[in-house]
Amino acid sequence: MERFHVGGRVLKTVMAVTLAIFLAQQLGFERITLAAIVALVTVQRTFYHSLLKSLAKLGSVLMGGILGTVFGYLFGINPLAYGLVTLLAILICLKIHWEEHIFLTTITAITIIFSGAVSLELYMLEQIFTALLGAVSALGVNYLFTPNHKQEVIRKLLHTDASLRRLIDFIIVEVQKPGCDDTTFTEEVPRLRNEIEAGKDIAMLLREEQRFIIKRETPSDRYRQAFHILNSQLDRLDEMHRLARRMPVGVPQAVPLAKLLRIVQKIQYRKFRNEKAAYGMLELILENLDRYFTDLDVPCSREEFVSRASIFHMFQEIKRYYRRTQIIPTPFEKEEQPKRWGRKIKPLPLFKET
Repeated sequence: MERFHVGGRVLKTVMAVTLAIFLAQQLGFERITLAAIVALVTVQRTFYHSLLKSLAKLGSVLMGGILGTVFGYLFGINPLAYGLVTLLAILICLKIHWEEHIFLTTITAITIIFSGAVSLELYMLEQIFTALLGAVSALGVNYLFTPNHKQEVIRKLLHTDASLRRLIDFIIVEVQKPGCDDTTFTEEVPRLRNEIEAGKDIAMLLREEQRFIIKRETPSDRYRQAFHILNSQLDRLDEMHRLARRMPVGVPQAVPLAKLLRIVQKIQYRKFRNEKAAYGMLELILENLDRYFTDLDVPCSREEFVSRASIFHMFQEIKRYYRRTQIIPTPFEKEEQPKRWGRKIKPLPLFKET
């Protein structure tokens, strides 16, 4: 049996509804249902999306108020007025693509007709002010208790970086000891893909919060680009693992390749934390390895040929991986300290020899 979990959005919704009803009662409004309904549907994951929702709901209340007032004066309190106002509300909402606002528009119109108030105009204004009170309450709660999506997305980036570097550890072991158990690697890859997709979703939420930023590029754009590159880096590691699994025997050429992976791993670590890295030294190592693989003697057996071919193609993948690492946007601004965002990742068990 799963444990029931109450999320932050649920708590924000409860607070917004409670506040809206309390304020409506203090101001002397008789019918406070509309304030609760608008507050209920206005609370969203971001303030920007909540603002859009509130404006749309206020628009639907205004339209329902106008329709209810007109049909109330024309037909009075009778079933024909309810039916006609419902038909017209649905047709108008469908025409302007407000399908999700049909319910609130219709309920508002029917409520005004059913009220039988002497002055339907005043009653309509009271309904609008009640809805406005619910929207303001929800917006206030949403603004004060909006999650820190920037902190969350940076933690996702650092966690993804740590997971990718763990996968490099597995590939190093696989290259040095062909035939190792790769169960952990194959299980980790889909989990990490889901982690990257979750990070993209959080970056999109951050993008909504930063729509009020006038400049063209926002931090959320940089974070989304980073997740996109990390997803392609995972593809590179998956291909390296496939090449390592093709090696029937160990070869001496695997030793410099494993050292190269270690260096790339450290450079990635420094890149994510906006620290200086020895890019020049790595470029020199890549040049030397290019000459090294070019000057190799002819293999003595078919197994050695296959292993060396896998090593060579893996070397090309490592170069692609390194080039992509260089263009990953750092998640930190210049004034930020990476340590405050860090989180230790427990290492996964290494491969078992079979």
